[in-house]
This record gives sequence, structure tokens and C-alpha cells, in this order.
Amino acid sequence: MRLSAFLRSALLCRVLPLAVFGATLPVFTGSANAIVLDRIAAVVNEEIILDSEVNQNALQTARAELGDVDFSSPEGQRKFEQHRRKTLESLVERVLIMQQAREMKVDVTDEEVKSAVESVRTQNNLTPEQFQEALKQQGISSLEEYKKSLHKQLVQMRVINQAVRSKISIGDDEVRALYAQNVRQASGDAMQIHLKQIFLSVPPTATTAQIDEKRRLGMKIVAELRGGKDFTQLAKQHGSDDASKAGGDLGFLARGDLPPELREPVVSMDPGDIRGPIQSERGLHILQLVEKKSGEVKSFDEAKEELRRQLYEQSLERGIQNWTKELRRKAHVDIRH
Repeated sequence: MRLSAFLRSALLCRVLPLAVFGATLPVFTGSANAIVLDRIAAVVNEEIILDSEVNQNALQTARAELGDVDFSSPEGQRKFEQHRRKTLESLVERVLIMQQAREMKVDVTDEEVKSAVESVRTQNNLTPEQFQEALKQQGISSLEEYKKSLHKQLVQMRVINQAVRSKISIGDDEVRALYAQNVRQASGDAMQIHLKQIFLSVPPTATTAQIDEKRRLGMKIVAELRGGKDFTQLAKQHGSDDASKAGGDLGFLARGDLPPELREPVVSMDPGDIRGPIQSERGLHILQLVEKKSGEVKSFDEAKEELRRQLYEQSLERGIQNWTKELRRKAHVDIRH
């Protein structure tokens, strides 16, 4: 399941009221000898998100999101800037949710935060010292900073529980409909096909005469196979690709992984049947079916709770997206850059 950005991130979002700065915007931080301009990235109702927050969050998540990218290259810089913009949108979303939490008077106690921290530590089998070190490795300077971040996450989750999760209900009819869909898929594209193939390559530039010649060869091979000749020998003798030259046994494949032109013919084939030549974009295919079996299907009683969870998670995702969209529609959000 793909949840909203604020749920996927465990980073701290520090938001400062505009009133703190009065009319002195933008904000300057640092010592008298080293004044650093910290610009405003966005205003969300009466709260601001600073450039430094966006950059800090983007840097902390960039490697996990973008992988092994050279950020000094033009392409790396372009990807990082895209990631930074997404990070800003995520921070705006979190601010809106925290504002909603204040409006709904939702909060969590220090004891609940302490219990959550201890749960994270014990689930990862870490001593208190190891836990502190793990936080530092994640770029979190202290346990107190982590507690503040976790407090916000718990508040956000509690708001979602009240505003979205409590309104989701999955009926039995929905579960049965999804089960029926899965059964159809198991007998469709999920069907497992054990094939042998002789592939005859036809270049895109081939003339009509060349195509006809290759087709006549394919028909000759099919006739020889049906006459009892060995498939492996003919595949090695005539096949154009490596699999054919190795004997043509493709093993089990999902029907959905086959080229579109081959999916329908294999459904009506019985073990031992020979079909071809069948033309695709790449050339001609001569097939022999070894075995086929439907994708594994559990009984409804075995599958229903798993399917109910799947439907619930999908509904929760849609609910969160719609809810946060509505929060943003009602809010004043000014993205500065």
C-alpha cells in the first residue's frame, strides 16, 4: 500500500508562528559574524515552513528515495530539486494535519510518547545505548528530538483515526467481489504455462518474400514436429534465439508474461499440442505445451480476512488522500518557491 507522504516519513517538521517574527521577514539566524538568510518556503494559514526545514528533510530522505544518484551532476541536481519540491508538499500536508489536531483538541501524553519510544527500542532489540547510537546514525541528534518527532507522528495518527479510519467499513459483498476477481485472474494472466518454443527471427526490414520464406520454414518445422521429430533437436537446428538454441524449453511462465500474440493460443492448448507459426513483432513462434496450471487460489474462508485487510488499506489510502485534499482546499497555502 502506498500511504500519504507524511505517513511514510519519520522526520521532524518544525513550524514557527508568524507572530514570532512580527514584520521582520525574511528570518535571519546565526551569530553577528555569520548572518545566514533563512527564507520562507511556504505559509500555511498562519504558520510558516522555512527553507532550512525543507532542505534538511530533503537531504535526510534523498538517498532512500533516489538511490545511488550523483547529486553533483546536472541530472542529479534536477532529481534532487524534484525531490525537494515533493518534500515541501509533504511538510505542508503535515502542518495542515497538526492544525487540524489543535482544532479537534487531539493530543498524546508524555507517557504515551515514552511508551512508544520504548516499544520501538525493544522491537529492534536495542539497548538504550545502542538506541541512542542508532538515532545519531539516522541524523537525529538526541532522544528528546526523536520524542518531539514521534509526538507529532502519534498526534497525526490519532487525528487520522478519528477523521478517517473510524468511518471505514468493509462489507462482505466487497470481499466476495474481490475474491471473484482474484479467481478470474488466477485462471487468466496468472495461469502458469510450461512451454517449449522454437523462435524464428524476422527483422523489421524483411521483405514480403523473406517473410513468406520464413513462414514456409515454420510450417515445415510444425509438420516435422507433428510427425514425431524431436523438438529439442529442431529447436537447436533452426531457432534464432539463445533459448531455442539451448533446446527451446522455457520452463513455467505466467500467461501474462507472454507476448500478447501468444496468450490466447496457449489457453486452448492441451499438453503435447503444437501450435504455429504464430507471428509477433519480433518474428515467428512455434510452441509446444508441456503443462499448464491455474494460479494458486485459496478457498474463500482462507482468503477472506487477508482480502478484507487489503480492501481496508485501499479505502484508508483513498480516505486520507481525500481528507488531506479537503484540508488543503479550505486552507490558505502560499508556496513561495
